[in-house]
Amino acid sequence: MFRVFIVFCVLGSIFSLKAQTQYLKDIKTDTILANDKDIFFTLPYDIADENSANRYFSDANYQYKSGNLIYAANLMKKAIKKQPNRYEYYQLQAYILMDLGDNKNSVKHAQRAVLLHPDDWKLLYCLGLTKYAAKDFLGANIEYSRALEIDPAQYLLYEGRAYTKFELNDPLGALNDFDLAIMIKPTYIKAYLGRGKVNYKLGKYREAIADYTSVLLREPENANALYFRGISRKMTGDVINACQDFEKSSKLGRAEAFKELKNTCSK
Repeated sequence: MFRVFIVFCVLGSIFSLKAQTQYLKDIKTDTILANDKDIFFTLPYDIADENSANRYFSDANYQYKSGNLIYAANLMKKAIKKQPNRYEYYQLQAYILMDLGDNKNSVKHAQRAVLLHPDDWKLLYCLGLTKYAAKDFLGANIEYSRALEIDPAQYLLYEGRAYTKFELNDPLGALNDFDLAIMIKPTYIKAYLGRGKVNYKLGKYREAIADYTSVLLREPENANALYFRGISRKMTGDVINACQDFEKSSKLGRAEAFKELKNTCSK
């Protein structure tokens, strides 16, 4: 599981620091996982040679998606040693190391992948993610922008860049990139969640409510959307509907929603 802990200051916010961090961790995890790894790592097994680089790579990909990260990383070391010029090997290892929290080496492997194949937006996206995880937000912004020059129709790149702009204190720029991501893929709920966060920071609570409602129309049991819609409703004075959201979110396991239910709705 990715561990991206982000602390931000919310204008007029009643979010607790714990709630902020958990929210962004959840969102960024979803963002990364939304990138279907099967698109990138699909080399077949080499049945004839169990010790081939290709076999190590395929086994590592399976172990990675199964959550066996250390085993996967060791397999990729063997694959890279056998064939050190395969960009997809460095890409997979970058994702594995990022999951392990080794952000420094994750960035190095992503950089190597880009060096070997500089015109692939997916590799630049990977590099942007690793730099974001390493809290090099400006560097991540640059990589996403480079990738968009290659393919300006990739909604994941706009979403990724939106988060970097938010971290670089450019909420309006973040809002614009979330808008573009949604324009390209109107059903992409992660972008609505991110845009809701930015709208909240800007004090645009009704717009934030609309974003979270867009998520809930597609995922009625999204605990994050329920909780943060409740917070946004509370800011507009709509305590009754806010408490309904807190109650639903708490039943789905959101601890902060239970606290809000107790502190706000039991009076």
